Amino acid sequence: MKKVSFVIPCYRSEKTLPGVIAEIKDSMTILSQYSFEIVLVNDSSPDNTWNIIETLSKENENISGINLSKNFGQHAALMAGMRESTGDFVICLDDDGQTPADEVGKLIDALEDNHDAVYARYGN
Repeated sequence: MKKVSFVIPCYRSEKTLPGVIAEIKDSMTILSQYSFEIVLVNDSSPDNTWNIIETLSKENENISGINLSKNFGQHAALMAGMRESTGDFVICLDDDGQTPADEVGKLIDALEDNHDAVYARYGN
């Protein structure tokens, strides 16, 4: 079984993160031929984001968290998460739900069709 890693940089996301996690879980229920993990990277958020990540990690064996010592920015947080990911495919999402997890099936289909990288395009 192939594994999908979701890497999510987190900053000021204490209120949005549970919804994003729920959307990923719902999407992956449909794609039951894949296992998945979620790597949440706290980019030294000043709110309660790290506590939310710790709680989610304790409640879900396939969620892990990284707590950066200072704010390094989105790209550094993505790279830290990718380094820790163990999946065959890596999907990068935003912590506020801006990038919809329910489109993951289309991305995986393209990757399974031997593309090296796939990007989503929004709009018409």
